[in-house]
Amino acid sequence: MTNLTHLQKRVLNGIKFFQTEYPNGVPYNILKIDMDLPEEDIDPVLVFLEKEDYISRQDGILLIRKEHEIDQKVEEDVNVGDRVEKSDNGDLEVKNQLSDTEQQSLEIIRKLVDDEGYLSRTLLEGNLLYGELMLSSIRMYNLITSLENKQILKKIQLSDGEYYKFTP
Repeated sequence: MTNLTHLQKRVLNGIKFFQTEYPNGVPYNILKIDMDLPEEDIDPVLVFLEKEDYISRQDGILLIRKEHEIDQKVEEDVNVGDRVEKSDNGDLEVKNQLSDTEQQSLEIIRKLVDDEGYLSRTLLEGNLLYGELMLSSIRMYNLITSLENKQILKKIQLSDGEYYKFTP
């Protein structure tokens, strides 16, 4: 197996993570937005991964090819924000793999939540849009949706407005 750079591993893990959400292939644009990388950085990585037969690409859709070897590599390269679990058949499943932006947003969220773990929707969105991260509207929406899908945030309705329940 070829030794992969940190960026190649990160892109490969990103594709693997999204493969569960997009079983027919991960759209290039979704990966690019989530990875927060410019085309000039991500495209050479995808070319390399395709050349080494880790992935296949067709019409902007990315598919994993070497499942078993990738699973072994994922186990070796677990990040702080990752939780890897073995399924009943011994395969690795990556749970809650967090991107750099998600990691940074968690630090912001931790500062904003109240004692009960609630956070106003408008306060969160305002901090993501205009705070340290300066996210675009679409990136903010995708980030919040991703955190909801990973069950880190849960949208709730309280008597005085919309909130998120923070459950790290």
